[in-house]
Amino acid sequence: MPLKRILTLACAILMAGGGLHAQEVIVGADFATRFDNREYANNTFNESQTLFSARLTPYIGVEWMKKNRLIVGVEMLQHFGQYTPHGDRFLSDVKPLMYYEFRTKNVQANAGIFDRKKLLGDYSAAFFSDSVRFYHNRLAGFMGQYRSTQRDDTFVEMAIDWEGMYSEASREMFRILSAGRYTTRPGFYFGYAFSMFHFAGSKLNENVTDNLLVNPFAGWEFEAFFDFDLRAGFLFAPQRGRSVDYEWKKPCGAQIDFTISRWGLKVENNLYLGENLQPLRNAVANPATGLTYGQDGLYAGEPFYATTEHIYNRTWVGYDRAFFDRTVHVEAGMVFHYDGTGLGTQQVVQLSVDIQKAFGPKHKKKHHEGIHADR
Repeated sequence: MPLKRILTLACAILMAGGGLHAQEVIVGADFATRFDNREYANNTFNESQTLFSARLTPYIGVEWMKKNRLIVGVEMLQHFGQYTPHGDRFLSDVKPLMYYEFRTKNVQANAGIFDRKKLLGDYSAAFFSDSVRFYHNRLAGFMGQYRSTQRDDTFVEMAIDWEGMYSEASREMFRILSAGRYTTRPGFYFGYAFSMFHFAGSKLNENVTDNLLVNPFAGWEFEAFFDFDLRAGFLFAPQRGRSVDYEWKKPCGAQIDFTISRWGLKVENNLYLGENLQPLRNAVANPATGLTYGQDGLYAGEPFYATTEHIYNRTWVGYDRAFFDRTVHVEAGMVFHYDGTGLGTQQVVQLSVDIQKAFGPKHKKKHHEGIHADR
């Protein structure tokens, strides 16, 4: 969507809000820049590369009756070093942000194109890799959540993300997400995460693939000078590539997670023991082009979960902390990946900024919304 049209739409929203009772104007901006260097020469199930980008998302909207919001904005992305020979492209990508949000103390609902950080669920790297979280950070569709009045970390949510439209150039793709968590008083909790990805065909490549992933888990959070989080879960990934065969593949495995942190210093270890959760990754999805499912976008999870060695271990060591009323977040660390064939390393530095201000008769001072760090 051209920037001029987005600005015109923003003005229309503000004019429409002028006749509403007790309305407020919402102005804000999200910024994130991420450096991600991956050295996986010793690994079989992933590839080396360096990703370095910056993203700015200014937005404006109107809030009325304290429960309703209508927001419009624009997401501007630049991959560092990506420039055309004649300089005819100012940015790598520009995409719209536009959504309606209904919010009470217990319930939140969104419709339109909104940021992934609206989700509360803990979707592991088996669902979404860190690069997918950063570069596919918007959901297009609907989301509904219910959160307990007594505990913010007790909730259930469901969302649908429409990722592709049926045409000659693109596949029809949509993903249904759901997650929930229940926390008891002593710090014990249990929950789940779920994804159903409908990966259909295009007009030039008719085939349909069903890809599901279910992750029930239980854990224990406690403090003993350091903050600890121990979790054990089960990953079950039934899937069927109808262009390959009609047989359901049902890989599964166990995952054990351990996190220790204090003063922003953090050590996190994720151990997966089980079968290849991405068995179609190297299968040919389009015989005409030779593209495999891994190249064609079937799997959003970390490619290391395609290990055939029955083990994948990820260890993150670094600094992860928010500042200035949680409007600035800094993450810097070293990640070690072992996939049963070798040890690879990843260096990550990410800076995120999230600011927001409300203008209205009842707002004499500004307020901020907290940020949600990418995991």
